Amino acid sequence: MRRPLASQSPVFAPPGRRVVDSVTVLLPVPPSVNALYRHGSGKGPNRSDVYRAWIDGAGWRLQAQRPGRVPGPYVLLLAVPRTSRMDLDNSVKAISDLLQRHGVIDNDRNAVRALLEWHAEHDEVAATVRGLSDGAALEPIAPVRPPLEAVA
Repeated sequence: MRRPLASQSPVFAPPGRRVVDSVTVLLPVPPSVNALYRHGSGKGPNRSDVYRAWIDGAGWRLQAQRPGRVPGPYVLLLAVPRTSRMDLDNSVKAISDLLQRHGVIDNDRNAVRALLEWHAEHDEVAATVRGLSDGAALEPIAPVRPPLEAVA
C-alpha cells in the first residue's frame, strides 16, 4: 500500500475529531482557481498571497464551527453566493483542499460527486460533505460517453 504524502495528511485536524455522516460548514468565498498559484522562476508554482490569506482566514472560520470528520467516499455539495464574481466550478479546488487540510475529509480524491449551485441567502459558501456508506453506489446523472454511432 502506498504511503500518503505529507501534503495529503490533515495538517490542522484537532485530535479526536468525531466521525459523522454529514458536515455542513460556512466558508468565505475562495479566490478563483485561476488565482490560487503564481508561477515564479525556479521551483514551479507557489501559492499566491491571496490564496494564502484565504487559507488562513477560512481555516479559522472552519475550526470555529467544530465540524466532524467524514471518512471515506463522499459527495460534496457547494452553494456559492450569487454575488461572487467567480465561475461556479472555480470554487471546488480550494474548498476541497481546505477540508482535507483540516481533517474534515481524509483525502479529496475520495469525492465521488460534486454538486454546485448558486444561492442568495448570505455571502459565504455553504459546503456540505455527505459520506457514502460502504458499497453504496450512486446512480449516474449523465451518460459517461455518447453512443458509438454518434461518435463515428
